[in-house]
Formats: sequence, structure tokens, C-alpha cells
Amino acid sequence: MSNGAAVASHPKAPKQAGTKVKQKQKKLPPGQRLLLYMFLASTVSIVTSSLIPHGKSDAVPQASAVKEIIPFPLTCRLSSLEEDLKKSSDKKKLRTGLFVVEPGTGRYAEINAREPFMAASMIKVPVLVSLLAALDRKAVSLTEKLTISKDLITGGSGYLQWRPVDSKITVKEAAELMIIISDNTATNLLIDRLGGLEKLNKQYAGWGLKNTRLNNLLADLEGTNTTSPFDLCYLMGRIERGELVSQTSREWMYSIMHRTRIKTLLPQGLNPGDRIFHKTGDIGKMVGDVGLVHTKDGKRYLVAVQVERPHNDRRANELIRVLSRAIHASIIKPSDGAVDETIAGTDATIRAAADQSSGR
Repeated sequence: MSNGAAVASHPKAPKQAGTKVKQKQKKLPPGQRLLLYMFLASTVSIVTSSLIPHGKSDAVPQASAVKEIIPFPLTCRLSSLEEDLKKSSDKKKLRTGLFVVEPGTGRYAEINAREPFMAASMIKVPVLVSLLAALDRKAVSLTEKLTISKDLITGGSGYLQWRPVDSKITVKEAAELMIIISDNTATNLLIDRLGGLEKLNKQYAGWGLKNTRLNNLLADLEGTNTTSPFDLCYLMGRIERGELVSQTSREWMYSIMHRTRIKTLLPQGLNPGDRIFHKTGDIGKMVGDVGLVHTKDGKRYLVAVQVERPHNDRRANELIRVLSRAIHASIIKPSDGAVDETIAGTDATIRAAADQSSGR
């Protein structure tokens, strides 16, 4: 539309006497325009950065690396104990994994501890912790009834396999049977109620368990489910520090693990008056035990041993008893370990954990 047409469409508009018509401004030369744009961009950047919280590059939250939780200090490696344990473990066709740590002092020893091993029923410890966390969130109730379906019934240890299909059992009963008599069907009921294998695997990874994975429901006689001695002690260490579950859940967990029926492995290395809260695992290809030991003189330590073996080789069972006795004898006497500078001297987080543990 022309200027004339625009004026004609507003006939009553008064004319402005004496006003000068503004002339169209000339564009700046390209070089000056570039400098102007650079100045404006710099100004906008400064203003924007002052409005965004320090350390954030934009308004969308970015995923950051999760710092590993240190549930216990590792400051004093028991070198002589470790050598003795390695010599005892040097058995043909046996592969031993072991981790032991005294949380209050940081004394520890390990053999292949951070490598994956067949889990057998030792996988029931992380399953129990997953249940306790769900109970604390009110996502599950102890009195809730679970239905024994045909696809969850399995052989091996436990007696729920003989219950009629569609019979029911409470969550509390399933948890106690899973740990005390190592009932495999009870374990499958809980895994199913908690969301299945992959959901639990994601939870374990989030907790910092690097070798713990559920690949199949129980009974996993082929040993496809995995964990490691370090993972098991790490998880128990976090529970002992009051993490992952409530105090009430932790106390119930210990009461169940104290009633474990099988006492033929780690408990055989203890003295009268000592207490152990533990869980065993036993399939043809692997036998193991993980526990928290409270000695009668007030010391406590976490220990996990896994031994992969030829089918049902009883040397593995005897080896765990021998290792347990050696560990117990070393823990209850004054320290003979040297400070591991590669760990204790460089990580402030670990030193802080050591101070916290010793002050408990």
C-alpha cells in the first residue's frame, strides 16, 4: 500500500505543522556492524551467565558422574595375612575370591575380590536389601500376600516348591525363608514383586555394585548370576553405616541373617561368643559365604569368600573354613598391616570415612 493510500485511509488525522519528515537512516559499514554485533553478543553472554547458577552451563540439568560412596576406609593392608590366605588358596582347579575389612580401623585384605564370581544363593543378600528399601518407601508391605505361580516355582533349596499353585504367602514369610533356609521359590516371588531382573540390576548398579547381576531366576544351577566378594562387603558396609535402608529395616535384616541355618562355612572359623550375620551360597560350581562378624571382645569385620570349583568339590568348603580361621586370628590380634599409601594417602574422602568410622 502506497503512502498516499495510507494517508487517505485516515482523513481526519490532523496535519503536524512544522514537523520535519525523518529521513531513512543509512546502514553502518560492514566492519562497524560486525563490531556492534560482537559487542552486543558479549553483553548478552555476560548478563546471561550472571543469571545462571554457578557451575551450570544452561538451564537444563546435565547428568554428572556419581561419586562412589566409600562405606569403609581402606587404609591398612594386612600384607602378611594376605600372603597366608593366598598360599592356603593355591589349590588345583579352585578359584578363590576373598575380601575382608575391619570398618573401624581400615585394616583389610583381598584376593581377586573385585572380579565377578558365580553368585548362587549369595545373590539373595542384594535381593533382601532391595526388599527392605521398597518397604521403607512404602511400596511394599510385610503383610502383603504373594501368589505362588507356576512360572516362579523352582527346585533346589526350600520347601515352597511343594506348595500348591496359587497358594499364598506373606512378604515377611518369603523374606525369612529366602535367607534362613535359602528358599529359591521365595526368592523368585520377591524378585517378581520388586519388578523383575532388569529393574533390580539397575538398582544394584546405582548402589555402586559393579559385578552384581541377576541374569536368571533361581535356581541358577549354571551360575549365570554374578557378584563379587568386594561387592558383597561393599553392600553390607553401606548397610552397616546406616545407608540404603532404615535402622528398623537394618535390624530386621541382621535378625534374619543371624538365623541362617547353614553354619558350616564362615562360622566354623569363629570363637564361642562371637556372632555372625551371614548368607551362604552353594551350587555345584561354586560355594561361598558373606557375613558381618561381631567378636566377643567388641571387634567387627566384614568378610566374603567365594570359591569356584569342579562339581561339588568339597575342598572348597574346607578352604572357606581355613580362610575364616586365619582371618579371625589376624583381626583379633594387634595390627600387623602397613598403611597402603596408594589408597590412604591420596583420597580425602577415604580419610574422612576412616575418621567417621573410628568415631562411631
